[in-house]
Amino acid sequence: MKYVSMAVLLVMAVSLFCIPGAALAADITPAGDAITLSTTYPKIEATAQSPFQFSVEMSYKGAADRVFDLKATPPQGWNLTITPLYETTKMISSITMEASDTFKSQSLQITTGNFYSPPEPGEYVITLEATSGDLTGKIDLTAKVTARYGITAAPADSIYSMTAKSGKDNIYSITVANDGSAPVENIGFTADKTQGWEITFTTTEIAALEPGASKTVDVNIKPAAKTVSGDYMVNIWVSGKQATADKIAVRVTVETSSIWGWVGVIIIVLVVMGLVTVFVRFGRR
Repeated sequence: MKYVSMAVLLVMAVSLFCIPGAALAADITPAGDAITLSTTYPKIEATAQSPFQFSVEMSYKGAADRVFDLKATPPQGWNLTITPLYETTKMISSITMEASDTFKSQSLQITTGNFYSPPEPGEYVITLEATSGDLTGKIDLTAKVTARYGITAAPADSIYSMTAKSGKDNIYSITVANDGSAPVENIGFTADKTQGWEITFTTTEIAALEPGASKTVDVNIKPAAKTVSGDYMVNIWVSGKQATADKIAVRVTVETSSIWGWVGVIIIVLVVMGLVTVFVRFGRR
């Protein structure tokens, strides 16, 4: 009888451990404190001059309040700030998460960018970590930098005017610069001018101009020989395969050659002498 009772107890114990509900209850028992970092948009695309802004949800469950230190590793030379999502002027380096037996979240905004020199187009990874003791959460965010094309053109001496002799060569210099983040190719030069004028460029085309690079080009402006003295406008255009610069409007003050001035004086003298001779002759009669 004793052995029968022991057998019954053993069967009951085995049956208890085999009940599905009991096993399920054991599976969903919280394993302990946990932290997760997540975002809806892990990859953002923008040009090199634009900031990248990521919204990150920080979720925590645990038996006690915890202070998490926040650390982010942006690409070398990039700026980065961590702020509450709706208080973007308040930069933070840690955050307190309250105790909870279910995950509770706080939202962060990570803003990063390169504001000194434009980086090469490509993908750059920013790693954000939240650490409290031996508990750590981590997330990788990707900033995809796209090429930004841009060129500028301006007078080399910053003066938008010049004096020119009619019928003569007159040199005016301009500087072309790449202020974008990618090379600009096949940069050419054109100008609109007064009829009869000649305008030529010492460089007809720049094959490629790298970001941050510049080049000075001379422009020969030759007004027609019989151009009347006065002010004229010459517009210069600089255009590449990927970008076009704003036009350069140059005021050209044309001065006639001094020889024509002397010719005019001689003609006036001759006319005056002729008139005097006529008056003298007719006066004697």
